[in-house]
This record gives sequence, C-alpha cells and structure tokens, in this order.
Amino acid sequence: MSCRSLGRAALGPILALTAFALPGAALAQASKQEDPIPANPGQDLTAIERIFLTPSPPPLTAFPELRERWKDTPAFLRDSKFDINVRSYYRDAVANAPTSTSVKEAWASGGSVSAETGRLFDLVTLGAVLYTSFPLYAPAQYGDTGLLLANQQGYAVFGQLYGQVHLGDTHKVTLGRYLYNTPFLGPHDNRMTPNTFSGYTVRGTFGTEEGKAAAADGNEGGKESGPGFRYGGGFIDAIKPRDAIAFQSMASTAGVPTSDAGVGFAGGVLHWGPARIGAINYYSQDLLNIFYTEGKYGVDFGSGFNAIAAAQFVAQNSTGQHLMNGGTPFATNQFGTKIDFGYETAILTLGYSVVNTGFAIQTPWSANPFYTDALIQDFQRAGEQAVMVGLSHRLTHFGLPGVAVAAHFFNGATSAAAAGAPLVETEWDFRVEWRPEWKPLNGLWVRAQYGKSSTWQGGSLTTADELRLVLNYALKIY
Repeated sequence: MSCRSLGRAALGPILALTAFALPGAALAQASKQEDPIPANPGQDLTAIERIFLTPSPPPLTAFPELRERWKDTPAFLRDSKFDINVRSYYRDAVANAPTSTSVKEAWASGGSVSAETGRLFDLVTLGAVLYTSFPLYAPAQYGDTGLLLANQQGYAVFGQLYGQVHLGDTHKVTLGRYLYNTPFLGPHDNRMTPNTFSGYTVRGTFGTEEGKAAAADGNEGGKESGPGFRYGGGFIDAIKPRDAIAFQSMASTAGVPTSDAGVGFAGGVLHWGPARIGAINYYSQDLLNIFYTEGKYGVDFGSGFNAIAAAQFVAQNSTGQHLMNGGTPFATNQFGTKIDFGYETAILTLGYSVVNTGFAIQTPWSANPFYTDALIQDFQRAGEQAVMVGLSHRLTHFGLPGVAVAAHFFNGATSAAAAGAPLVETEWDFRVEWRPEWKPLNGLWVRAQYGKSSTWQGGSLTTADELRLVLNYALKIY
C-alpha cells in the first residue's frame, strides 16, 4: 500500500470525528503551523499581534540539573540554551485541471537544533539554528512539495546564525540570519522549516510591566493590564525560503533576479487591556511598498461567553522602476474583517475580505496574513471578495483533554479584468490535533489537515484536495 493510500485511510476516522463534532461547519490559517486550535477568541492571535514576537522556548527541560550545576559559572555558560525540535510531515496534494493533473507527495522527517549563549559582558549573545529535512518517502515524479528540495532530496542548512546586543532587558539589536514574524515578512512555517532572513534589526517594548508582558507574549492581558508597546525595524537583504538551502536576494524571491534590492521596514503594536492596534511599512527600491495596519478588540460577557472583533487593511504599490510588473506601475489594496464568538472552548468565526480590482495582492516574503487565507487557496486575486465561516472546539468537556477540532468554509468570487475570466472558488478545510497535557509530553503535537477546493473560471472547473499529517516535538535540553 502506498503512502497516499495510507494517508487516505487514516483520514477516514479523522473526518468522521470532525463531522461528528462540527456538523456542517469548517479551517483556514494555513500559515499558522505551530499554533494550537484556540480555546477562546483571545488565543486566536492575528498578524499584528505577532509582530516581532520572540519564539517561546519549549515547555519541558530534559536536564534541569545542569542549571543547578552551572549556577556559579559565568552568565555566558550559565544562561545558555540548547533546544531540539523533531518534525515528521506527510503531504499529498492533487490538482485536477480540465486538461491536466498535478500530484505532489512526500513524507519527510527532520527538524531543528538550536543553541544560544548567555550574555557576554552582560551585553552580547550568540545563536545558531540548524534546520534539516530528509525524505522517508519521496517519489521523484511527485516533487515540489515544499517539504524537501524540489527534486525530493533532503537538506541541512544553518537558517539562523546571529548575534544580539541587549540594551537592557527589553530592547535588542540583532545582526545576521534570524527568524522574524511580521505580516508580510515572516516565517510561513507550514512545511518542514520556516523562512529565515539575513539583515539587521532593532526591536523592543515599552510600558508597564503588565503591558510589556502582555505585549511580549500576545496574551489578551485583561482590562487591568496597563499599556504596552512593542516596536521593531531594520533592513533585510536576503531570505532563505522554506524549502531552500541557500539565501537569495529579496528581489529574486519577488521574481526579479536581476536586482539585489533589500527591504527596509518599521512598525509596532500598542496593547492596552483587551485592545490591539498596530501598523508596519515595508519598502523595497524598484520593487514594492507595503503598508499594513490592523486593530482588534475583545469583550468578555461572563458565563463563558466572549467575543473579539478585528479589522485589517493593506495598501501595496510598485516603486522606482516597477520591476515586479515588467516596468509598469501598479497599486492595490485589500480590506478584511472578522468576528470570533466564543462560548467556553468553542469558537464561531465569521470573516470577510475584498481586494482592489486593479491588481492582486503580492506576498513574496511571507504567507497571506488575511483572515480568509485557507489551506489551499489564498483568495487574494484582483477584485476578489471572500467570506469565511468557521467553527472550532477544544474537546476537554468531552473527556478528551488536549484534543481539538476545527472546520472552515470559504467562498470567493471576482469579475475584475485583472483576474482574467470571471471566477468563483470555494474551499472546505478540516483540522484535528492532539496536544497531550501529560507533563512528559509537553511540547508534542500531532495534527491532521484536509482541504478540498474548486475553482470555476471561463466555463472550466479546476479542483484540488490536500492532506497534511504532522508530528512535532519541541524539547528544551537545558
């Protein structure tokens, strides 16, 4: 039996569970690889809340006695960190066009090993992250899955190799290869390894202790928490895409290999109790300018009921010689909004987005940060209006702690000339995951995702379905 047959066989009970728990409902957030299905609307972090967040360390330490043994050593050793992350990933994607069929399939294993020193002279830390992916099952004719190299070969690469200068406890300058989390320049970590970037940045937080803590970890904080502000900015000259072993210019990734233009950016997010508002701007000479802003507000009604409303807007335009569009200027924008209604550990989500009719939204250095981004489709064509309805549930009350299910439905349509012939596209996405609450397994998660989409355009139907099975285990060695 092939891996595809095994995957399809495993999918049956998974979808049966989803259908039982969520009749007639449906998942998006394809880029949120490591995020758990939220237990309440406050845990459903949006793009602006992720700006400049430092990844949280794994929850479990394998050898805590080392900290005690090294407590009298210099901080450079005493406060050092060493983590491993193991990931196994199976992906099967099939697209059926009127005159052709495309298949992408692979099963890969690997992950990352990361190390960071403590502070030298109470000022400087050094760090490195080695990313790996190796084929377990990878038919040569079904390549380009994003899990391995395009030819289905494995790889190993130092995606992060950096130095940081700490200006107190809340501000730092980073130089070298690093991972950044912003709406249009981010990790897009939904394969084996994330995007990482080469450049230099400064970032930090201001505000009360409560506000800084909430701004740093993305929690809702609460009405009592004071204001906090998280900021960042810098210049990025190269990117290592998710399935690559070499860094390349930001322009090359944007489809302009003749340019070596980088990207300068600056932005921030203000947190105050249940409110978030932020903005960020990116500028690349002769390529693209992107301005993004987003606001979010939450309300707790008591008795287990709560809700969050959010809205986002992006404006994009070509710059200089307009190299991304063959020398022709372009400008476009997109608006999106969503509401999460929560009751205990269940969430109903309603979302909407609309793109300017003149040009599609461009995302050369990240995933699509909009609420209507799905597992297969991104719903960002010129003039496209999209709606999303979703439902998710943590199954703790059903005696299944750590188990969660979600399902989302998407529908988009456009008749804009810039999108070609008028089209209508739909997608159903389903997701089941398990994150054990037993302490020795903290840091482990297992996920199954399935999406099915269809696109009607010019009298022709194109369909696609995709299955993803992921096992991930993050462990802090010391």
